[in-house]
Amino acid sequence: MDKLFFKILFVNLIGLILLASCYDDKGNYNYTAIDKVSVDTVGLGIQSSYVVSRYDTLKINPNVTFNDVKVTDASDVPLEYVWTIYIASTGSNLDYTVDTIGVSRNLKAPIIRTAGAYYVQLTVRNKKNNIRSYFKVNCQVEESLTAGWMILYEPTNKPGTSDVGLVVNPWVKKNITKNREFWNLYSASNGAPINGAPLRVLHTVVTVTNDEVVISTDQNMVGVNQGTFSKTLGFKDFFYSPPSTCKVSYYGVGGTSTRAEMVINDNKVYSTTYSALSRNNFFGVAKTGTYGELAPWGSDVHTPNFDVVAYDQTNSKFIYTPRNKLSFASFATQDLTSAAFDVNNTGGMKLLMGDWGFSFYDYLLMQKDTNYYLAVANFYTSTAATTNVGRGLYDISNSPEIGKAVSMTAAYTGQYVLYGAGSSVYNLMYNSSTVANKLWEAASPDEKVTCVRLQKYYFSSFYFAIMPNPNTILHIATYNEKTGEGKLYQYQINAASGALLGDPKVYTVPGRVKDMAWKYVIEY
Repeated sequence: MDKLFFKILFVNLIGLILLASCYDDKGNYNYTAIDKVSVDTVGLGIQSSYVVSRYDTLKINPNVTFNDVKVTDASDVPLEYVWTIYIASTGSNLDYTVDTIGVSRNLKAPIIRTAGAYYVQLTVRNKKNNIRSYFKVNCQVEESLTAGWMILYEPTNKPGTSDVGLVVNPWVKKNITKNREFWNLYSASNGAPINGAPLRVLHTVVTVTNDEVVISTDQNMVGVNQGTFSKTLGFKDFFYSPPSTCKVSYYGVGGTSTRAEMVINDNKVYSTTYSALSRNNFFGVAKTGTYGELAPWGSDVHTPNFDVVAYDQTNSKFIYTPRNKLSFASFATQDLTSAAFDVNNTGGMKLLMGDWGFSFYDYLLMQKDTNYYLAVANFYTSTAATTNVGRGLYDISNSPEIGKAVSMTAAYTGQYVLYGAGSSVYNLMYNSSTVANKLWEAASPDEKVTCVRLQKYYFSSFYFAIMPNPNTILHIATYNEKTGEGKLYQYQINAASGALLGDPKVYTVPGRVKDMAWKYVIEY
């Protein structure tokens, strides 16, 4: 039985082989050659590793060949290029985002990733067959932000938010030869701009050597690392017991020789002072006392006798809290034979804006009905018992466009105040005339002034020691609604008179500027 079975199996196998030998193979054996794509860097000076400062532009121009023919801009080849940057290290709390930084054969792109080790990679894709070729280099990014002029603006492409720029040139930073400009610093480091319309940007002297830049908006307040602009503090992190509502109307500092902060949030005032070289204190409970609606203002240069000086719009009076005290108080009864006005009763005036200036006095634009006034107050050397805090009151109602003023700055060296209104900046030399003269006008009437600042700083130790060109640089910001473009004009000026000297430095700002301030570094 077994022998018969194997004989039958053998015969069937032979039959299958014979049938297979008779089969007509009609398969397609015409092979198509695959396109050859290569990236060549030989002799081009391209490094395997790069070290760049953050925001510097990285340029890499490799040769790409397609079927052994060098690709040029005129070549008709089915190739697609994508340059990306991604983290080269591993660990917790790292940003593993892969960012596209270029889509052409040659790379020319600013590197905005925070300090660290990265790969920069070129991917070349053949669109006919989807085959990819790769080229990669190492890229070490180092932080580069230093002293300069900060610009807080509402980005045109993201209204209702806030971002920060920094301009660096010899007028605003000592001992440099290279001009640089940086924009969208906050969103570059944190992935998105800050929510809320911009209010103020200030590099505070809290820890002296490694303190935060504080940015406030009408919906938020954040602290950022002064070298990277990475967020270090959220609104709640400024307080021991955070308020339930974030509704900031004012953020500022207190004193020229003391290190303190003040914030008005939801019409409540909080303050803190610093005695050690670290942020070891936070905002405590809100100040107490009876007061009405507070102006969005506080004295940046007041005496160490006061924690804060504020203005009660409802009751037309300035109020203060004594040093390390919680409750608001009124100033002593004023002697109106020596005081220019009564700080305890301004007669219904509304405080519109202010700045510190000559003699470290506060210079305040006030309004009563249809009249406008420049009030000058000495909160710097005054005490609670001072009876002539008000040092000057000037009726400036006849000054041009004073009712349209949106920003002001007071001189420290000379006795004048500058204000921006419409497309112009005006110089009010209050001791010689109550009618301001036009100092500057934008080239286009569509450019409207949004911010005017003289180069000053509230902390006297830095102002006199390390700040470059104090009171001799004027910064004017404008915005054009039709084009959605902002401008920053920087002028050298005569410190005593405010007269413009020479041509300006001009920068394009990607939004509407609200505030500007100096950023320092201690290593001068």
